[in-house]
Amino acid sequence: MAGTLVFGAVPEGALAAASLEAAGLARSLGRGPIIGALIGSKCGSAAAMFAGAGFEQLFVVDDERLSPYRAEAFVAAAAAIISIAQPEIVLFTETGDTAEWVPLLAGRLGAALATGCTWLGLEGETLVATRPVCGGAVLAEYAFDRPLRFAILAPGMAAPAEAAAPCAVTPIALPAVDPRVSVREEVTQSAGAGPALKKAKVVVSGGLGIGSKENWRLVEEAASSLGAAVGASRAVVELGWVPSHQQVGFSGQKIGPDLYIAVGISGAVHHLAGLARAKTIVAINKDPQAGIFRAARFGVVGDAREVLPAFATRVRELRAGRT
Repeated sequence: MAGTLVFGAVPEGALAAASLEAAGLARSLGRGPIIGALIGSKCGSAAAMFAGAGFEQLFVVDDERLSPYRAEAFVAAAAAIISIAQPEIVLFTETGDTAEWVPLLAGRLGAALATGCTWLGLEGETLVATRPVCGGAVLAEYAFDRPLRFAILAPGMAAPAEAAAPCAVTPIALPAVDPRVSVREEVTQSAGAGPALKKAKVVVSGGLGIGSKENWRLVEEAASSLGAAVGASRAVVELGWVPSHQQVGFSGQKIGPDLYIAVGISGAVHHLAGLARAKTIVAINKDPQAGIFRAARFGVVGDAREVLPAFATRVRELRAGRT
């Protein structure tokens, strides 16, 4: 059954939006038949949604032993699905989990693998992928040279699949697994009072130019005035001003908000690598030569400690209807 197999992601039982993007890309490749797959625990509602993404069939491994996450269990489940579907191309969505278990699966099955793909297409019979390397400074192009080809897709690289008639859903049993590790405790990181960074339409992100950890409240207050998420540069994360899950960049979160306000951020290549999908970037920096201005559509040259409080005050006035 050669074709394309698409693995969706079901964090906490909910279908990730990027899963539909992967399905949309599979349909655009036109390498059929197109089959869907889900692996997780209590993913019935996610399966019902994913079944309408234009697949000929959807394979689902739904087992309580898949929660909490352990790589060996996901590798075993995915290998079982692939042995039945016999695809040429297998697409995965980029998550913290797939970054671990998909390379393990590729090694087991002898598949060619490209991760963090920002473009994927066919040139004749050759599958070609583009992905950022060298901290995002360079876009590299890869040609797959093995019969079985895996690609992990960066979020936002394709339009979501249009709704279609639901396909048949086929349950697959989880093979016996003898995990080499066990989960002792799970600690959930708080996203704070604002929206989740990954899904936010507006993000206010701060860097060293804010001056100190004590001044970080200025970034949070500005974000609060806009109903925005709070992001951060790698430098302030390494200093311990904010937790690591707020980091934006090549080694942090890769996001695509409608509006990204960079406050006191120089604009290093590894930070900009996380903003490739941002629609509008606004920069606030006291250095007129800062690299961030080359990426920004709008810019303010000034001390963020003076600009941000005035900005937040004005936003609140406008929202309250005062002119």
